[in-house]
Amino acid sequence: MPAAEIPIHSNLKVKISSPWGFPLREDLAFTDSHGADGHRYGKFVKRALKLLQEPLRKILLPEEVVLYLGRGQLMPEGPERYMLGAPYRILARTGLILTNRRLLCVSMGWEGRWHRNLRYACWGDVEAFNITGRIRGRLLLKYRNGNSETYWHIPKLAAEKLQIILDAVLAAPGEEVSVALGMANFCPQCLAQLTPEIYICPNCRVKFKNERGVLLHALLIPGGGYFYAGLNLLGIAHAFIDVGILASVIVWILAAMGRVRPPPMPGVPPVKWVFVFSATILSAFLALDIWLAIRVAQRAVRNFTPII
Repeated sequence: MPAAEIPIHSNLKVKISSPWGFPLREDLAFTDSHGADGHRYGKFVKRALKLLQEPLRKILLPEEVVLYLGRGQLMPEGPERYMLGAPYRILARTGLILTNRRLLCVSMGWEGRWHRNLRYACWGDVEAFNITGRIRGRLLLKYRNGNSETYWHIPKLAAEKLQIILDAVLAAPGEEVSVALGMANFCPQCLAQLTPEIYICPNCRVKFKNERGVLLHALLIPGGGYFYAGLNLLGIAHAFIDVGILASVIVWILAAMGRVRPPPMPGVPPVKWVFVFSATILSAFLALDIWLAIRVAQRAVRNFTPII
């Protein structure tokens, strides 16, 4: 495995300390890509590491030292990312914790607290990486098992730092390789490796939110799929959208039946087929929004969120 004292900045001496109960490379964690003071992002790192000290004390292996903490958002490549658009930016953040042995990924709230998702890969599992973007960074990771994933919206300073650290640790000899040969999910309670689509820990029997729960909540409750997956801001927004669309559908159906006076539509004749057409189009939009919620929420629960 790469040594904890792996050289990164020639202008700084290696400094390892344990301010929060776990070993940390202070010369890397709070500095920019040139080894200078990291300023505002360094303050975020300090705050996040303080809030993440509980899982890190538990997760870190012998001789494992935290090198740096970046943040980004794990974005799917499917159509939902393009359909949802800018609101994807309010999804849960991912803390990218680089150690001398592994890349740890933990789900974080906007305030930096751990949401009890735990994923990691050994450095030997990473086949290649690429960081792009001028204003906000984007990190593409390719694993030896053929899988890949992309982290978006990484602050520019953090992206530059990730570049030099990843270059160093992936070039170092003695990289460890895991059985998964890529990013895998682990139980936040006992650290046992979890099996995809099996939403119960095989060791300690902790139960996790599942895709069937997403489906039921999305179909029965406006915004329910998002709420179930812990995406509360999206849940609130889409609850209002779904209720508004559903109310409009009911109004147009009642108008077609002659039960209520239809809303005024300048330039459109008030005839039954117009009312039926309007109700059909709105129903299609409602179905599409529910489908979108199911897709987004199911991707979220596949990272194993414990049922509290």
